[in-house]
Amino acid sequence: MDQPPQTALSVPSELASWPERIGVAPGDRVLLTADVTRVAWLFRRSGVKGVPAMLLDAFLDRVGADGAIVVPTFNYDLRSGEEFDIHRSPTITGALGQAALEHPAFVRTGNPLHSFAVAGCAQQAFVNAESGTSFGEDTPFALLRSEGFALVGIDMHLNHAMSYFHHVEELERVPYRRWRERVIRYTDTQGLTSLRTFKIYAKRWGYENELSRLIPLLSVAGAMVSGHLDRVSFLHVDLRKAHEVIAEDIRTNEARSIVRFTWKNWLRDCYHTILPSSLPSRSQQLLSEVHARP
Repeated sequence: MDQPPQTALSVPSELASWPERIGVAPGDRVLLTADVTRVAWLFRRSGVKGVPAMLLDAFLDRVGADGAIVVPTFNYDLRSGEEFDIHRSPTITGALGQAALEHPAFVRTGNPLHSFAVAGCAQQAFVNAESGTSFGEDTPFALLRSEGFALVGIDMHLNHAMSYFHHVEELERVPYRRWRERVIRYTDTQGLTSLRTFKIYAKRWGYENELSRLIPLLSVAGAMVSGHLDRVSFLHVDLRKAHEVIAEDIRTNEARSIVRFTWKNWLRDCYHTILPSSLPSRSQQLLSEVHARP
């Protein structure tokens, strides 16, 4: 990442203009992702705090009552036998996701590996999208397409901002992934805990996703625009259009624009499978810290 800019923003109203400048309109439906580190630096001299919540409020105000905001709150590193509490599990996707979990306008969806915090007109549809898989039909990922969402990524490369392509991979049944199950000690909205099994279409050994080659394809198709706001970068991606571009690459180009195989990665995956870490996942550690609080 570049060094933080030297010119600081001084008042929250400057950040409030970002959604409109990115191209978000009243009534829009937005999948919002952000690395807020640089944004916090922009406000450092004025002493403004709570930047993640300010960013959420800026987008909520812009889309209004007829729009919706969805923020990833994933815990994809959970292993079989570990815990997920829909109300108490912190997310590992960063400060924006955690701020959304703590914001009164947002409600969390139910999949323990790939949940979302949702606010606005589509909230109930997302909450009702219960499925035993992360990325398939009848999941929030499918609603992102059917409900016409756009991805907005702030200060993030497409590699880290766009998890939606996993939905396309599952629908297209790509050969470099296979079904795996994780059994989670799941605490639901009523506070009831039970063992539940969730399926994930996980990568085979040796493969890793890399989306750099996808960027020009999205741009040519009119699915993606990018730019800068006060020296902070942004992406704006039409997910319906992007879906077709990704599916076409999988069908006709062997997914070369979204995945690559190396023997180095194969050896790494082999090692971690044969000799897994004895430490709990980061998600489990964070929840354990919550449990330990007085």
